[in-house]
Amino acid sequence: MSPRRAGRETPTPDEWVAATGNPDEDADYVQWLTGHANAATNLHERFSTVDHNDAVTLVDDQPHPFDDGRVAYLSHTNDETLVVLQWGGPLATLGRLAGVLLSEKALSKILSPSRLGQKFEAIDDDTQAYPVKRILRRGHQVGWYSDSETTYRAWRERITTVRDRLLAQVAELTDSDDTAARANLFEDLHGLIASATQLYHAAGIDLTTTLRVPDTDALARNPTQRQDLCAFLAKTAPKQSVYGIHSGYRMLFEDRPAKLCRRLPVETDHDATMDLTMSWVVAGPTITELHDEITDTLATELTTVRETIADGTEAAPTLELPVVDGTTYPAIRRVIDEVAMTHDAQWTPRERQRLVRRCLRSFGPADTSRACPYDVVVSLLRALNESHTPTLAAVERAAATLSPERFRPDITPTATKLYATLLRADDPLGRSELIEQAGISASSYDRRLSDVRDLDRVTPVQQGGHRRWTTTNLTPPPKTPPVTAWLPASSDQPAPPLVTYRQLTTPAGPNSPHPDRTERDDRGGWDRQPPISIPAEPGCDAEYTTRPMTTTNTSRQPNSHAHQIPDARDHPDHTMTLTPHPTTAVATPQTELPNGGDQQ
Repeated sequence: MSPRRAGRETPTPDEWVAATGNPDEDADYVQWLTGHANAATNLHERFSTVDHNDAVTLVDDQPHPFDDGRVAYLSHTNDETLVVLQWGGPLATLGRLAGVLLSEKALSKILSPSRLGQKFEAIDDDTQAYPVKRILRRGHQVGWYSDSETTYRAWRERITTVRDRLLAQVAELTDSDDTAARANLFEDLHGLIASATQLYHAAGIDLTTTLRVPDTDALARNPTQRQDLCAFLAKTAPKQSVYGIHSGYRMLFEDRPAKLCRRLPVETDHDATMDLTMSWVVAGPTITELHDEITDTLATELTTVRETIADGTEAAPTLELPVVDGTTYPAIRRVIDEVAMTHDAQWTPRERQRLVRRCLRSFGPADTSRACPYDVVVSLLRALNESHTPTLAAVERAAATLSPERFRPDITPTATKLYATLLRADDPLGRSELIEQAGISASSYDRRLSDVRDLDRVTPVQQGGHRRWTTTNLTPPPKTPPVTAWLPASSDQPAPPLVTYRQLTTPAGPNSPHPDRTERDDRGGWDRQPPISIPAEPGCDAEYTTRPMTTTNTSRQPNSHAHQIPDARDHPDHTMTLTPHPTTAVATPQTELPNGGDQQ
């Protein structure tokens, strides 16, 4: 493992991740996310708690750029694997993703012979109607798996050879103008990644990739770069889909007759939906402002289903790709619920509501009702180290250990340092003590004291004839009207869910997924018109505000949404029981489908 940044004994989680080292010297291209002596012990949970399963989650964050963007991270538990990598353009990023999923570390510790079996027999749960090699080859559509590669050893030798060859081409063609060669490489990399994620899924492993985009300002300024990112997600995410033992991409999008002949038969349950073999988190300053553009690009891609699917001749499950804003009230509430369930924290529903409000206040710019979920997870985990069910005050005290750039971004850095010092203090502090412990100058103290004393927990006390400052315990705020009082007048009108095509009613087959994984609310009427749709957020309202990339920003955080009217769903008393109102686009029947083509 490469040395981490000098200058502080214990780096922040983001600093530790960003300090990749140089692969041209002694650093690895693929590194473990955890394990170093100075690494935060909860890095895996920090990344894993944020993602929404089977979705693309957008998170406003301030990630430090990697020392070397070619490095990718890998982390795993028994049933979950995380990939963390940095955006470097479509081709380079696709190569990094293929390299980490099929790295020597992944093949030795995750997709290992003990996990898959010497002949891949471990993926068979004894309920399948086909031999394992047919399931992998004709069902999951795993490539580079011929009759001579049906043993783990032979397959690993073949797949690593293919991996190395394609990665060498990535290095050659990343900045090349050879359009044809790049198109072929995109196709091969997509096939390699889809084969890998199908294997992870078949082995019972939940897979999530976090794509860090440190410079969203460049995306705001350059439409081409912005479209590259949107197209990358639209071309890559649908290929990581599955229905039971069947490749979702082969079921929906493949139109080459030779490929269509090499499929297992499948009978589709009525209103069945596909799963994703890999979920996504995209993190960067102001990345949520790309929500609508990413959604629209995905919606366009989903119209490229095979013509027999689009016109209703052939039945297949629907593929839904929600694009979720991970910074809103419902998303932060979900994070708190997830941490509480994992650690058996006994917070009451009212306490959880107050925790959400405090997190929105602590980790988001003023008047936005948004917060960075990474900061929420870190603060909760630090508080849980001190108590099994920490109080609201204890959670805020833990939050005060974060950097001034992350804690209370609604006030100045100096005021944040003063407030954090008071929260961490056991006793009231006077002027000289605050100046020393906060590490600020006397003039800064005099300028910013008024900002701090206006905060709701800060109060003066008299000790020995001198005024000192301390923080009080938090008291519950007065009850407020329910969140529905702020909803738009049309919010009770249901919107149709986002689907890729018309749905036929067919009986279930022996190799269809378990009903629990496919049942949904009745979507009657889709046989009259083939709608397409991508939910804006599962179980949440539609986006009612427009968030342009050029929003005026007066906060000291680049990801500020300052001066925007907060969504009604972000009200502190939101109980996460809203009627779904997804963002919807409807397409009319087509005889000729648009060709998505290969990513250029």
